[in-house]
Amino acid sequence: MFAALGLSLAASGTGAALFWKKEQKHRGRMSSLDYNIHVNGIRGKSTVTRMLGQMLRECGVQTISKTTGTYACVIDTEAGEHPIQRKGPANINEQYKFLAQWLTPEVNGLVVECMVVRPKYQNICQHTILRSPVTVLTNVRLDHQEEMGDTLEEIAASLCNTVPQGGTLITAERNPDVLEVLERETAARDARLIVAEKTTLSESLPEQFSYIQFEENVAVCLAVAEHLGLNMNQAIKGLLAAEPDPGTTKITTIAHPSGRTIYWVPMFAVNDWESTVNVFRELSAKKLPPECAKVLAVNNRADRTDRATMYNDLIAQDLIGDCDRVALYGDLQAAVRKALVEKGVEESVVVATDEMDQTDGAQLLSAAVEGLPADQQSVAIFGLANIHTEAVTSMRSHVDSLAESRCPDALENTELHRELQSVAS
Repeated sequence: MFAALGLSLAASGTGAALFWKKEQKHRGRMSSLDYNIHVNGIRGKSTVTRMLGQMLRECGVQTISKTTGTYACVIDTEAGEHPIQRKGPANINEQYKFLAQWLTPEVNGLVVECMVVRPKYQNICQHTILRSPVTVLTNVRLDHQEEMGDTLEEIAASLCNTVPQGGTLITAERNPDVLEVLERETAARDARLIVAEKTTLSESLPEQFSYIQFEENVAVCLAVAEHLGLNMNQAIKGLLAAEPDPGTTKITTIAHPSGRTIYWVPMFAVNDWESTVNVFRELSAKKLPPECAKVLAVNNRADRTDRATMYNDLIAQDLIGDCDRVALYGDLQAAVRKALVEKGVEESVVVATDEMDQTDGAQLLSAAVEGLPADQQSVAIFGLANIHTEAVTSMRSHVDSLAESRCPDALENTELHRELQSVAS
């Protein structure tokens, strides 16, 4: 009995010693960094992580970045991308393994996207694993209510689990009620709050990206550059050079057999109410021809009925007045059509595709545009709600096969374009 107890105690002691040794190595790796940024928020985390990483690289910092979400990957010091292969659900222990592998002695910069939603695990990621002195909070939106709370204020307080003790929180969030929460939470942690203000530069730069970009994302990156004392010209050059996340909305132009020009606008990764409306309006105003017809391609899944309900309300209340048609894809089509009509959407405007071959991308895409008035020669199809269904996969493949070009930059060859290119060079 005593022998067994002795062996047990010895094993425990050995385990504790190994843990302590591993922890000391981890702390040593983290303390060697000159720049260490943790990116949190509801929308835009992957995009901002990529922009900040490339910004640091352009400024001469040997930087490793890590994104999660739609496309989890490590971005190395040369901007090469290395997809993360997971055998099961994401686990925060992944952070330890990633850091042990990628934080080599020459690396002095780190930008990591927060990979968890639950407050408990956000706290661990920040205070136990990453220990970042700078946290970026992109924004606060109504999402993940089951884990974070039902109101913007509750969600903001939850996200503040990644506020660094005695460090700095930088945010592009400008809602006064949310900022009041952020001020309270940063003060409680003896941290500094920096609000990225809208400037002429932050409003102008989004037009210079090769993909859809938003003023708030640019503003928060510029605020980080200023806080870190980086060369602003080099920082801007890095922001513009950052590769977009695969979930980023890009407009693809295709020539349809009907003779129409179609703009494919996949907004499937934008899945909260406020962001959906903002992105739709931003693209409609700045990236599409004014006479362009607009079709909402709503793709639902049977396991996401709450999202289907939210999009029904969103369309009926905020989008239908600016659209010509609602085309339904995926599951729940009969129920969704009935709900939209009950909410005041004209029945003739809603088109179902449930009886079509879900592998025929050409037929599914045509369903969104056929029957529109003949004088509407350009049509934008906005993909909404969910991306992972057979129908959307088929349509995306068809669009890729017909793709002519990305939507051109609205400011290309203008005086503002030349001025900004000069600033970034």
